[in-house]
Amino acid sequence: MHALKTLERVDQPCKGSDMLRAMNMLGTFTEGLGRRFLGWAASVHGIFLLIYEVFRALLAPATWNRATLDNVIKQIYFTGVQSLYVFLPYTLVIVGVIVAIIVTTARGLGLSYLAADLSIRVLMLELLPFLTALFVALRSGSAINTEVALMQVNHELDAFRHCGVNPLYFEFLPRVAGGVISVLCLSLLAGFISLVAAYLGLYGLSPAGASYFSMTVANIFSIPVMLGWVVKCALFGLVVTSVPIAAGLETPPKSFFVPISVLKGMMRVFFALVLIELLSLVAKYV
Repeated sequence: MHALKTLERVDQPCKGSDMLRAMNMLGTFTEGLGRRFLGWAASVHGIFLLIYEVFRALLAPATWNRATLDNVIKQIYFTGVQSLYVFLPYTLVIVGVIVAIIVTTARGLGLSYLAADLSIRVLMLELLPFLTALFVALRSGSAINTEVALMQVNHELDAFRHCGVNPLYFEFLPRVAGGVISVLCLSLLAGFISLVAAYLGLYGLSPAGASYFSMTVANIFSIPVMLGWVVKCALFGLVVTSVPIAAGLETPPKSFFVPISVLKGMMRVFFALVLIELLSLVAKYV
């Protein structure tokens, strides 16, 4: 009996220490979760603040001097024109495969009359703008993130400010404007390729289906649909440039943080693109 009471007294402190350890673990987890949420909120705030500053600069007449225009044209060239030799084969392969799948499936189900409509809606309105934005993000967004992060680490942005030069006008705004214009133009080019591929996949070189195909295109591309397409592509272009810039500006002044900054920036770009695409699908089909 005495031994049993002794064991109970020994067991009580053990239970108390286990409970204290569990409470400490819960507190640590909650603290870490709160810290991550605050970091996420600060990142989102930084992105929206950058977008606000860019839009404000775009509307200011003093912004559009010769130097800014030259930088915008250079960014369009680097982001859009220089990527054509890779983008065109990339688009042709994707469009050819998707059109072949849609046409074969529609004919197999006896729904050939829907093949043109499905090809245009799936490719031009949904898939190609997203893949174009992803292509620009991987090719140019990561480079923008790296450049801004290195400028932040090497204090080049501080040097601009010390000289009385706002980096927003000469470094950030041209990249954002060039990215938006490039995504819009590349998406339009990819959409034209998808229209040609859809027609060839359905009718070959015969002009017999031109009337029905043009009627289908006219029925799909109403003014609200076209406006929605332009807005979505513009948002894609805004995301693939502004998010990497904001991630680069968050980089601590140590060179080994640059790869981490690029990784974070690209993950944020991907999630932002998916979110925009989901909201677009919900707005149109739900």
